[in-house]
Amino acid sequence: MDTDIRLDESWQVTAAANGDALLISGLDCFLQDIRIEALTQEGEVFYDETWGWSLLDFIQSQDDELLRLEIAQRVRSKLARRTEIDPETIKTTVDLREDVIAIQVSFGFADSDQTAILDIELDRVSVEVRLV
Repeated sequence: MDTDIRLDESWQVTAAANGDALLISGLDCFLQDIRIEALTQEGEVFYDETWGWSLLDFIQSQDDELLRLEIAQRVRSKLARRTEIDPETIKTTVDLREDVIAIQVSFGFADSDQTAILDIELDRVSVEVRLV
């Protein structure tokens, strides 16, 4: 079971009342790791050149069907690499809302019938990832 430092919605370390950093483990840690990977560019971490979804690649892109398919395929392939996720359950929708590319991803786990949903927004300068 993985354990990490708990981050809040602003990606800051969550502190306990005594000032120590709170820890996170289990499913919560796994989902936090996915959110962090979704925000990361490939090659950004020294220990794994393939880790990261590189969603910033799509900022400033012209919206069309090919772009939407490319985003959906990238998200699916990155999630499918994780043995904890059942690749058959990965569903991705990509829409344009004003100047924001909105991505919704749902997936199930290989060892349970629980599902998770991520909302991802790409605007002209940033990527935001929320667990629904």
